[in-house]
Amino acid sequence: MSSAIPTIEQMEEEYYKRFLNYTPNKKQELFHIAGITAQERLITGGHRSGKTFCGEEEFSAHWTGIYNESWKGYRFDRPVRCWVAGKTAALIAETIQKDLFGDKEQNLRGMIHPSLIKEKKKSGNSEMYRTVYIRHVSGGASKITFKTYEEGREAFQAGKIDLALMDEEPPFNVYQECKMRTMATDEHARGMIVVCSTPLKGYSDFFNYFMDDRHPEEVKDSRWHAHITWEDALHLPFEEKKRLLAGMSPHEIEARTNGIPWPGSGLVYPVPESMIICDPFEIPDYWPRVYAIDFGWNHPAFLFAAHDRDNDVIYFYAEYSVPERTPDGHASALQSFGINWIPAVYDPAGKGSQQGDGKKPLNLYREAGFKNLHPANNSKEEGILRLLQRFQSGQAKIFSTCVKFRAEIRKYARDEDGIPNKKDDHFCDGARYITMSGLQVAVPKNFTSQQYHGMYSNSAPGYF
Repeated sequence: MSSAIPTIEQMEEEYYKRFLNYTPNKKQELFHIAGITAQERLITGGHRSGKTFCGEEEFSAHWTGIYNESWKGYRFDRPVRCWVAGKTAALIAETIQKDLFGDKEQNLRGMIHPSLIKEKKKSGNSEMYRTVYIRHVSGGASKITFKTYEEGREAFQAGKIDLALMDEEPPFNVYQECKMRTMATDEHARGMIVVCSTPLKGYSDFFNYFMDDRHPEEVKDSRWHAHITWEDALHLPFEEKKRLLAGMSPHEIEARTNGIPWPGSGLVYPVPESMIICDPFEIPDYWPRVYAIDFGWNHPAFLFAAHDRDNDVIYFYAEYSVPERTPDGHASALQSFGINWIPAVYDPAGKGSQQGDGKKPLNLYREAGFKNLHPANNSKEEGILRLLQRFQSGQAKIFSTCVKFRAEIRKYARDEDGIPNKKDDHFCDGARYITMSGLQVAVPKNFTSQQYHGMYSNSAPGYF
């Protein structure tokens, strides 16, 4: 075989209808662009949403060095070393390798033209190719090694690679090994790892690693993630979506159509995000507002809420948490949130504990300028039940911008004895305080002090 890369004219145009003429949708384009700065990327999506397809498209370009004219992502100017991993050898052979290399017996054409495939090697009796060499436009060949999760962590503990493409959620220890292999690339190259998954296992350690305290589609700590939904998949006709939905369980619908993990059975609030998350909007001035304070030096939490009284819906619309800051520092930062007029409910434990020079946190906050502070009803199980009922009925919503609160909701679980874990629960506690006590003291904007006290002094004894 000649070492020269054939021209497009020498290859059948059909092979490049999906490749060189590939037009990503909005989510797919963001995925590719994120690769410029993000070493680790996760794209979750439903069945036939296009999540795996865009990963295969990008990696095919990296392997061959053939990028279309509109390409906006990262470029490799040399052959690469890559791992492609999936659950089993059979699944890799039947899905990924057929997508990439085609299948003569079934008359299937792959993304990579046969003339670019320098060599394919199998091992044992498996139908899966273990190693494939792809000719690169710069000369030489990219080496692609296929591995399975069922081989275990040990199979991923050796070697230096430039790229790793992982189909469906890997065991977290396998993922960590792949990450380490991509960090050990050449001096002038940056490694890259991509996972394309339909999240049927819920909020595992792997998913929380990507989704914790971060906005979707934002590169943070060299990590990026996004959901690609059926609404993004313009290639799926309505009738086909309807057919695919038939017979799905609720958790499958959430995962397979929107790429959102289904909450685990041990969670305190086992409610899918689609039921409780909403886009931010301008809150009417006449809606009463309140915020909750969970005192702490390392993990303080301030959660703000508004009450749509006409529909009895609580909207948790803003959050704030900066560790190791004095009450004076918090007061200064929170002025723009409206703490000068919005009442607060607080963790009643703040009345008794001491910090700093021996003063109680409540007194320190009052001295810093926090006003209208009221102890919350801290009945834990009752508060959890009431908030859960609101989530399930659509009477409690969280703005999508409250990323720390959302992260807590995903992880807040009960231990083996059924007791909610006392970890990463500060905003969850604040939501309980608001649900149990906050609506009693909430006020609309421009409410006067006289109106406030006149309205609530009789109905909420002991709050002032």
